[in-house]
Amino acid sequence: MPNAVVTGSQSGLGLAIRRELESKGWRVLGVDLPGKGAEISADLSNDGGREAAVRAILELSDGRIEGVAANAGIDIPKPEVVFGLNYHGVVDLLNRLRPTLAAAGGARVAVTASNSILVTPGIPAASVQSLLDGNPIRAARLLEAQPALAYQVSKMAVARWIRESAPGPNWAGAGISMNGVCPGPVMTALLERDLADPRKGPAIRKLPRPLGEFTTPEAVAGLFEFLLSPRARFVVGQLICIDGGIEAGWRANDWPRVWDIDLPAFRRLLGS
Repeated sequence: MPNAVVTGSQSGLGLAIRRELESKGWRVLGVDLPGKGAEISADLSNDGGREAAVRAILELSDGRIEGVAANAGIDIPKPEVVFGLNYHGVVDLLNRLRPTLAAAGGARVAVTASNSILVTPGIPAASVQSLLDGNPIRAARLLEAQPALAYQVSKMAVARWIRESAPGPNWAGAGISMNGVCPGPVMTALLERDLADPRKGPAIRKLPRPLGEFTTPEAVAGLFEFLLSPRARFVVGQLICIDGGIEAGWRANDWPRVWDIDLPAFRRLLGS
C-alpha cells in the first residue's frame, strides 16, 4: 500500500482528497492543526511546526512516501501568517521531504495553487519575487497598503516555484513528478461562508460559471488522485486549472501564446 501525505487533511478540499486517495488504495498520513484528528498534528505556518511534521511523517511512513498533496492554506488579510502557511508551509515542507520522495523512485507531488493567480489583476510582482528570494518580511512590507492580496501573492509564488523547480535536477531529475492544481471556487463549507459574507458573497456570485455550477471538491480530488498516480508520471511542472471555465472564459485569447524568443537565443538553449 503506497503512502501519501495530505496537508489540511481533515476538512474541505483536503478531506475530499484524503477520501479519494483512500478509496484508491492509498494509506494517507494526514497533517492538520492540533485537535483536528489527523495522524500528524502540526502548525505548518511556522518552522518548528514544519520540522515536527516532517519528523512525524518520516516515523509513521517508515521513511517511504510515494505521494504528497500539499493542500493546506489560508486566506486572511495577514500577510505574515498567509506567507508562513501558503508558501513556506508548501516549499519548506516539500524540500525537507524531497530526499524521501526521491528514494521512493517515481514519486509524485501535487500542490494546491488557485485560479485566482490567473484571474486577479495587479498581483504585486515585487512581493511575489521577494517570497521567491527568501525575504517574506519585505514581501509583507510591500503589501502594507493591500494586505488582502496576500493570498494571491502566496499562491503566485508557489506556482512560480513549481514551474521553476519541477523540471530541475532536484525534482524531475530525481524521478519526482510535481505539478500544481488551480481550483476556482469549490463548494465547501468555506465557500458557503464566503457566499453568506456581505462583502465576498456578491463578488463570488458575479463570477462567470460556464457550466452553471461551482466546482465540487470531489472533482478536484479526482484530479489530485490522477496527479499522484503513476498515470501522471510524465506530467511535470504544469499548473492545471479546474474552475468550470472561469479563467478560459475571461482570458481565452491570452493562452497559448507564441514564444517570443529569437532563433539565436533558442539555439543557445539547445546548446548548439
